[in-house]
Amino acid sequence: MAERCSPRAPRTGRTGAGGRAVPGAGLEGPPGSRAAAPGLLECRRCRYLRTGRACCQAVGALLALLVLVCSSVSYGSTGGYTGLPGLGGIYYYQYGGAYSGFSGADGERAQQLDQRFYLLKLPIARAAMAVGGCLLVFSCVLILVGVLRLPWHFPAWLLLECSLDIVIAVGLVPALYYFFHFLLGVYNSSVCKEREQLYQSKGYQGFRCSLHGAEIAAGLSGCVAVVAYLFSAGLAVRGYRTVHKLKQKPVQLYEL
Repeated sequence: MAERCSPRAPRTGRTGAGGRAVPGAGLEGPPGSRAAAPGLLECRRCRYLRTGRACCQAVGALLALLVLVCSSVSYGSTGGYTGLPGLGGIYYYQYGGAYSGFSGADGERAQQLDQRFYLLKLPIARAAMAVGGCLLVFSCVLILVGVLRLPWHFPAWLLLECSLDIVIAVGLVPALYYFFHFLLGVYNSSVCKEREQLYQSKGYQGFRCSLHGAEIAAGLSGCVAVVAYLFSAGLAVRGYRTVHKLKQKPVQLYEL
């Protein structure tokens, strides 16, 4: 008697020991086609945070935050002579105000020079804080856009992102030059020189007319940011090419 032939469903599992099929061990599909392993960065949207573009954007956000914090040091306080005698007798003697070396006209002159020196540095400090804040917001927006997978649905966004990265990187170069040029002009001013001489005459050595650590750190952070944005622009172009290839072969859908 002829055997009855019936179609058999394709076996999607791997064959284990003894010829038994292992359940759930089928052929692996493209990433995103089935549930990924549990983990914070394993979900479909969060996988973007592991990409090179996301890393560059996170570095840009960190550098912008450093610029914002370091530039706020010059904005936050006038520095110098604090006028402790005006805060009360106990505080005056307890914290060394009585032995500060300033009295009468010298104390008033020190306060005036501190205020004038602070006002000279105020414009560049505000400008640096504004630049740092804008760059921080920009980097966070790029990360959010990547997590929401907007570049996959609108590939032209990657070209816009590349253009913005290049504009920012090129714009930071003259901004850094102006930043240091302005600060050096403040430190070479007559106000700073007179202030330095007044404090040195009383034995204070921490008021020299030179760049301090926070200002140098803000400038170096800006220099590194230039490199980070240029690198991010290159990755955006590569991502645009990858999107076009994946649009032609949607089966091979991978995260950008």
